[in-house]
Amino acid sequence: MGKSDKVSYGKILFFACLSLIISACGSGEASGPEAQIVRVVDDEFSPKLLRVPVGSTVIWESGGANDHNVIASDGSWQAVSSDYFEYGIITKGDQFEHTFNEAGVYEYYCPFHGTNNKGMVGIIIVGDVDYVPPPEEVNTALSTEVLEVGKSLQYETIQSAVDAAKAGDLILINSGVYNESVTITTPYLTIRGKDRNGVIIDGEFMRENGIQIYETDGVSVENLSVRNFSLNAVYWNGSKGYKASHLTVYNNGDYGVYAFDSTDGVFEKIYASGHPDSGIYIGQCYPCNALIYDSVVEGNALGYSGTNAGGHLYIYNNIWRDNMSGIIPNTLDSELNPPGRETTIVGNLVVDNNNYEAPANRFGLVAQGMGIVMPGRVGDIVEKNIVINHDKYGLVASPMLDVNLYFSQHVKVRDNVIMDSGYTDLALAGPWGPGNCYEGNIYQTSTPPLLEQLHDCESVGNGSYFSRFPLQGDVSGLMMLAGLFADAASQEAPKARYKDYPWPEPQENMTFADINKPSPAINLFYVPDMNSLDLPFHLLGGDSIEDLIGAEKEIIMSGVPITSPNVWQLLFQLYGYLMPFVLYAAWAALAIKDIDSNERVEGSGKYMWLAIVYLVPFFGVLIYHLAGPSAISRSTKVAAIGGGLISYIVILVAGAVISGLV
Repeated sequence: MGKSDKVSYGKILFFACLSLIISACGSGEASGPEAQIVRVVDDEFSPKLLRVPVGSTVIWESGGANDHNVIASDGSWQAVSSDYFEYGIITKGDQFEHTFNEAGVYEYYCPFHGTNNKGMVGIIIVGDVDYVPPPEEVNTALSTEVLEVGKSLQYETIQSAVDAAKAGDLILINSGVYNESVTITTPYLTIRGKDRNGVIIDGEFMRENGIQIYETDGVSVENLSVRNFSLNAVYWNGSKGYKASHLTVYNNGDYGVYAFDSTDGVFEKIYASGHPDSGIYIGQCYPCNALIYDSVVEGNALGYSGTNAGGHLYIYNNIWRDNMSGIIPNTLDSELNPPGRETTIVGNLVVDNNNYEAPANRFGLVAQGMGIVMPGRVGDIVEKNIVINHDKYGLVASPMLDVNLYFSQHVKVRDNVIMDSGYTDLALAGPWGPGNCYEGNIYQTSTPPLLEQLHDCESVGNGSYFSRFPLQGDVSGLMMLAGLFADAASQEAPKARYKDYPWPEPQENMTFADINKPSPAINLFYVPDMNSLDLPFHLLGGDSIEDLIGAEKEIIMSGVPITSPNVWQLLFQLYGYLMPFVLYAAWAALAIKDIDSNERVEGSGKYMWLAIVYLVPFFGVLIYHLAGPSAISRSTKVAAIGGGLISYIVILVAGAVISGLV
């Protein structure tokens, strides 16, 4: 979901309750009424600029999933320090406060996501002080000088060449291993390796980011490899115009190729593996005006993750395979501008994303075994993708619970091939938002049943009565996802696996019309012709769909073969879907009536048992009838509970046999 390792349901409930208590009763914290809050969200301070009176205390609250720190640009104070690493770390839920007793302008930054003047930076203006933001640099003409990097050359390190470069220059890198981290603040540079597999920037697991571009426009990074950094391989933050082309990024501790709060960019021909978050990430932008295409992403926790991103964001003609999960655009409160919306996912091959040996954060553990997941998304289009062989869901839209609850709305799922999924091929988890539609897909099972028949895109677009049929969202699917979050919260995420994940094979080099000609990232974005794309059979290589299908099918309560259903298939599968709700309603009605008339349940005991029945689904009524003071006759219990369960099992088995699942 951007990001991953994002959510703990226990923490969500705790802080939700805490916020309600604070808002209702007031706070007795010692910070006083003058205290001001700055949110530390992923890769940004909110607000970036804050005015406070002299003597005020500012509290920084970390709500992002990533590690951060807060350090004064002049080094006079910082949130935390470390005796071992260069910088200390604050994590989600941590607070840091600092009191400003003198008027002035105080600049600060996060060293993991910026420099002391670019990237993740903030300003506190204390007192009645005039502050004029520095003017933006305007480049009227670009240089085209070539600065060559290599052993025994004028520039032996990439950073020294970057520091000497002018806007528009080309940094041309000879083969070799460069043990350095490169920070770029000069716009319109081209960073190019002569050999994609021979030019290697290696962090040795001691440096945070490989190539980091902070609030700098038009930077291209081409034809090289980046590995072994504790955070990201190649990272743009706050840039307009960016390009990553023919990059091999592997075994980095967070993301591979990463664009945050950046627009007008292209990711093409990327190979990414061995990342505990996602191989490719675009987050917090609208409209993003970005393209991701012709890339191969495997061996990561998430293939693609994009948090709160969308608007002219196109993901097409890529291979997402052997990750823990495939493509997951998402919505989270840990970044600004939720919800994520309007991402187009077309013509991708998404296969075998069941890699339980990949490095992973907690969000990767939640989503493992899923192909395409759209949690809390609005207006996404998912078309003409081949999604095959996933242990859980093939393609699922669901709500997303972070601090707030976000529903998937107006998501269009059309003309995909989704097959061989362990839970369900095509799923809509409820509760649901309006406007989600499904049509023209080839699949074996759906949850809820009749998903495509009752919610075809034409009917939904016309606002038909049947498009609002109550089965459009499967509540059990949401409960399953909540269970996955709970399971992930109790596990230790195997993030450290990135350090020893297998290295990739050599990748295809970039071809150059002129290797000495700069190619800054200017005016790259275009709206691709989605109509020219079809199901990506060409990405299968020598395989066929039949070669990739092979997982054993399971009896799925909410699943139904609906490619060409007959009356009996539909009847039995609908019974299988509805029967648990019918049984629960019948058992609960019996329990409530008995509690009201039962002489053995008096006073506060009535309210206690009513709470158990209402608040403990299914098991609450069973506890009352089987172990509680129920006065209902034994024969009635046998008929209602035993007979109901036997009938349900019979319906499931009969439905499975008739549907051809067993």
